[in-house]
Amino acid sequence: MTRGAIMFSALLLGACGVDTGQERVAVPLYLAGSDLSAPLPAAGDSTLTLDSAELAFGPLYLCAGNTAGELCDTARLEWLDARVIDLMRAAPERAGELTGVSGTVRSFMYDLGISSQLTRDQPYTLAAARALGGASFRVTGSASIEGVEVPFRAELAVQQTEGTEPGVPVIRKSTSERFTHEVNPDEPGVLVRFDASSWLRGVDLRGYLEDNTCSPGGPERVCAGQVEQRCASDGSSPETRDCSALGQVCLAAKGCSSELSFEPESEPYRALRNGLLAGGRPMFEWGFVP
Repeated sequence: MTRGAIMFSALLLGACGVDTGQERVAVPLYLAGSDLSAPLPAAGDSTLTLDSAELAFGPLYLCAGNTAGELCDTARLEWLDARVIDLMRAAPERAGELTGVSGTVRSFMYDLGISSQLTRDQPYTLAAARALGGASFRVTGSASIEGVEVPFRAELAVQQTEGTEPGVPVIRKSTSERFTHEVNPDEPGVLVRFDASSWLRGVDLRGYLEDNTCSPGGPERVCAGQVEQRCASDGSSPETRDCSALGQVCLAAKGCSSELSFEPESEPYRALRNGLLAGGRPMFEWGFVP
């Protein structure tokens, strides 16, 4: 990891080491996912069974003030690296150290493998996100929708946009969240654990299944359940395919497909992105000893 590429946090830390009684600290940092082996509830009585779920997490900053973001000019602890977390693995793994000074932390902020910097025009993609093909979050699995199994895949890049503050991590503690800890020089460790199930609850894939027929002036391709119909302009269906017989699933506007890939402008993609940005936050377990 090229630590010099991330300049923002170094500037923050330089502003916070002058308080009387503060000591330099290095707190072991551990990361973990959770047990996601059971089917997860999703919108409309659907369930999602995950095959894989990976998150590019980091850098991470813990701040002295109650509000993270541009006002966090007294960052007490920072971790400038980023790691891929297997979100289906509940066992903690050591990722490195949070370094800084002792004192109270009251807020946090972090990026997901893609970091905005004041010294660059575009966000910088760290090695963890590069390992996921440039994504912050990658998930695969299958959705059970009214008895139909729909394999799916989603890859999301979460980064700063034109409407966000440059040089400031994109995910921050909200004003309603409670977060406070007195960091001591002998702090044994901190575990940061993610539960991705909360991000997936709002995903609704029901719109990709249909039981439709060809009609004059209608779509060129429709699904009659699991039968793909390719429609002529007069509404007749000169060609059909049984997607189930091909080991595939019939998806609205797509026909027989091996899997559903979340497109950036789709509702499932937006729901998943909103979950990452404003949904379930990580749990911080202080005093952690493996």
